Amino acid sequence: MKHIFKKLSMLAVAAVMCCSLAACGKGGGTDKDGNVIVQMSLMNSTNENPGWLAMIDAANGVLERDGEKVRIEAEIIMTDSWDQYYTKVTSNILGKIGGTIGRIAESHMPQMVNKNQIADLTEVRNALVETGEYAADAFEGVAVKDGKYYGLPSGTQHMVLYYNKTIFDEYNKAHPEAPVDYPSGDWNNASTFEEIRETAKKLTSGSGASKKFGLSAGPYLAYAGMYAKNSGGDNIFNADGECVIATKPFYDVYEWFEDMLITDKSMPSTSDTQTLDAMARFLGGNIAMIIDGVWQIHDICKYTGDSEIGVAAIPVAASGNVSYSTTFADRFWASRNSPHPKEDKIALKALMSAEAITALSSKQIGGFPVREDCVDNYLSSIESTKLAGYVDVIKGGMAHKVSVPYSTYYNIVDQQINQKMATWINGDMSTKAFVDFMDETMKKGMAGKL
Repeated sequence: MKHIFKKLSMLAVAAVMCCSLAACGKGGGTDKDGNVIVQMSLMNSTNENPGWLAMIDAANGVLERDGEKVRIEAEIIMTDSWDQYYTKVTSNILGKIGGTIGRIAESHMPQMVNKNQIADLTEVRNALVETGEYAADAFEGVAVKDGKYYGLPSGTQHMVLYYNKTIFDEYNKAHPEAPVDYPSGDWNNASTFEEIRETAKKLTSGSGASKKFGLSAGPYLAYAGMYAKNSGGDNIFNADGECVIATKPFYDVYEWFEDMLITDKSMPSTSDTQTLDAMARFLGGNIAMIIDGVWQIHDICKYTGDSEIGVAAIPVAASGNVSYSTTFADRFWASRNSPHPKEDKIALKALMSAEAITALSSKQIGGFPVREDCVDNYLSSIESTKLAGYVDVIKGGMAHKVSVPYSTYYNIVDQQINQKMATWINGDMSTKAFVDFMDETMKKGMAGKL
């Protein structure tokens, strides 16, 4: 559910559609100069494609400089979601059409690996790690099976709390007797759930389509472990691999969501965001705080007008608790059915070069680079935006990581939980019953009963 809020604006769609795109074919063929064309699959429904296209251009520069007879072209797949994109990509792989390399949400990697759809990239991974320029742990995780590596990390992204300082300041000017504080940016002493709730209540006003909400946050499975750890619990699984959703930290966190969604109505529900998603409402000044990912930095800096935006740590249960942030590492893959596997690997190495990663991160896209010598450039690029001054907060989230335990059954579990979520939010299901349902569904997935 990482990309639940990532909907492409019409301007971004127009920009993507104006780009030179590769035609669907079996591998892309060769150009007039005899270069093997490697098509790279990208999803059209993100706000990030200008960055990825810049990355491809830079990678092609590296390939030309190094005398490689390989060129990369973008294949933009027209889909509405990561799930649809995954279905299209895997269909193309089976049909031996379209892109032979691409980018995919990390949640889909276990299925692609398990179904033997993508190529073993261990050789590429080892060559990169041996240079000493990459964070070795970034290559670990769900793209590894039986000691073999099937995905290369495009970057590491995490969650933060964004807040509209202008809304806070206007409220405080109107209520000098009882002002509200900005959320804390200290990951070792974050604002508490209760503090955020009380602030959100005060900053909620109006009704109907013009209502302004205090906070938007997703009670989704991908973020559940983060909230639970911030409530003093474990991730979804404990150290022994046991599912621990049906425990007090999860109950407490989801009661916090219930308080805000149902009791206070200070948080927009899924029905509130059907016509205009939460991030769009935040950018428009109709939501005071939002918990979302660093992948939103580019759009936040571009579309918030005159509003001054701040960045804070994810809230915690008790004052002084260490705050954790969910992290994601989307992956580059290569098709097992490619007619030019050697050239695919050459292309992927170029995409992992300092030049290509810098081109991406300079647009505040892709998250923290996996090349350590590119991190400073990424952070300095943020200093030149409206979020200047918040680099330490953004960087701090990477030091407080909690991963999502993706698996071959994760997506179906996630879908079933999301379907049941509306029942809970509508008040037709107790919070305890909903959390128990999450726990039962996860255990069914683990047992192969879904």
